[in-house]
Amino acid sequence: MIDGTISVNGVISPAAQAGIPALDRGFLFGDNVFEVIVGFHGKLLDVDRHLARLRRSAAEIELDIPWSDAELTFEIEALASQIPAPKNYIRLVITRGNGLGLNIGDSLAPNRVIYSFAAAQEPTLTYKDGLSLRRRMLPYTERGPSAKTGNYLRSILALKQVKQEGYQDILWTNAAGEVTESSTANIFFIGREGDLVEVATPPAASGILLGITRDTLIQLLTRAKIRVTERIIYADEIARFDEAFLCSTVRGLIPVGKIDAHKLHTARASSVFRHFERLFLTWVESEIGFRVDWNTGSRL
Repeated sequence: MIDGTISVNGVISPAAQAGIPALDRGFLFGDNVFEVIVGFHGKLLDVDRHLARLRRSAAEIELDIPWSDAELTFEIEALASQIPAPKNYIRLVITRGNGLGLNIGDSLAPNRVIYSFAAAQEPTLTYKDGLSLRRRMLPYTERGPSAKTGNYLRSILALKQVKQEGYQDILWTNAAGEVTESSTANIFFIGREGDLVEVATPPAASGILLGITRDTLIQLLTRAKIRVTERIIYADEIARFDEAFLCSTVRGLIPVGKIDAHKLHTARASSVFRHFERLFLTWVESEIGFRVDWNTGSRL
């Protein structure tokens, strides 16, 4: 049983008792947008930026959100305060409302569902040598940033397949052979040529979700005079990179140890990634006011 609290249109229930309408279009058709927010000891990170992206995603699928940012923020923070966990997981979902059939009516009233849980901890062993990724190719190429909607069936099935092959996550490429992202995270690559270090990440034009943590990291590295190149990265380039890592709101920065058969040195104590990780955790400390272990949420 999952312990936590869920609010459905303002009605708060324990997770085991909460329910959504059977005709909810998010449930029936994946007709929704969502954001995931992380917090430590009640201090939530980047609420404003997550709500801004929520509205961009909603505009992309022509979904009107009738609640103000102030109203949504108040409810999110109130729910987070009810879960006294070191690390909080908040999921805000806005669906188009209730309705059967593919035609979108003008009178639909959106539903809002907010989940508040203690964040699950990643097994420490996962990080010992870095994650192993298996490439999978999408049958299409979409250009431009993706909306954050609740349709993850393709990733769910692909994850099941790659785990049966002994890998821990997917690395998607589009039909043009361009690297995009993992199942739920953006990716950065680090390469060296002599004393020169290249930090590269796929661009919006390859068809990715523009992650909040991705944006934070680009800003932090730029301020530190470390150039980050947002460029098309083809699958056949992967072998020339020495390190790679994923980044996401809940999982933070995750070293990658292997992509297919290509081994990477990301998890080493002396890797470039470890410098980026320290920079990111210093930023987190400045935002919430104290140091934490990202995985457990424990104060340091």
